[in-house]
Amino acid sequence: MQMIYKAAFGLSAALMVAAGAAWYAQQGARTQASAAATSASGSNAWVTAASAASEASALASARQRTPEETRTRLFKEGSLAGTEPSGEWCVLDQALKPCEGLRTRFEYYILGLGEVSIGEIRALIEDEARRAHGDKLGAEIMALFDKYWQVRTHEYRNTFVQTDRSTWLPVFEEQKAVRRQLLGEPWAQAFFADDEASFKTYYAQLDSGSAPPAKSGEPVPQMEPGKDPAAVRAERVARYGEDAAARLDAVDKQWDEWDRRLATARGEWERIQAQANLSDLQKQDEMDRYVKAQFQGKEQVRVRALLKLR
Repeated sequence: MQMIYKAAFGLSAALMVAAGAAWYAQQGARTQASAAATSASGSNAWVTAASAASEASALASARQRTPEETRTRLFKEGSLAGTEPSGEWCVLDQALKPCEGLRTRFEYYILGLGEVSIGEIRALIEDEARRAHGDKLGAEIMALFDKYWQVRTHEYRNTFVQTDRSTWLPVFEEQKAVRRQLLGEPWAQAFFADDEASFKTYYAQLDSGSAPPAKSGEPVPQMEPGKDPAAVRAERVARYGEDAAARLDAVDKQWDEWDRRLATARGEWERIQAQANLSDLQKQDEMDRYVKAQFQGKEQVRVRALLKLR
């Protein structure tokens, strides 16, 4: 099984409205697997995900980790092990230039949220930026990160309801305005132009009464609570064909199995922690044996990170 990793990215605290649907936070490896399953049939469908960590809660610590400690926690012990930072710093001719790659770079590091705190992530990004481009450009990059984080965590007045198209434009216009207010026009355009154009195109097509064709930027229809599985599968077949829909079915089953195994591991850890006759070290040792017996390779790294094991 692939390491669970969000290669796709997006807003986490604010709703993303694109391709006629809210772009919610999802597991990134599910995004990668969905894209791989559809690409074999000639489609490049992928899921745009938001970036909040849905499985892991914020890691409590007595003090904030240093950038080096955070680097070790994420890249050696945590869910980013075996990965390389995506995106870019958007530095050209010794100057910071608006480009989407910096949003991608920010979102890559934000994937660690839940294993480390946002303050630790910010310190790590600052350390990486200063190492790459010096103090002056590093400070400019961090000023932009702070504004981007404000966009991500902004509390919007309008509420998006997928089944009520009258809510779509107010949400879209509010998000667009807030992005420009906080980031400025050049950076808001660089970060969000593609998202905004995709939404406007999709909305116009719906308004005209014509069914838009599936595009690479549209979310892959997901099996989720409250959705009719038959309807989701029918939509997949209509968009991507029977073969790709069957591969997506297989991906769903793999993730259902992963979720079941992770829930079982969490229950086992809770059972072990409740044993008053064991010391903390003995509890860790017993859980370590369980993880080694039930998970393989990088699965063990991910499970340890999600359950906050040593």
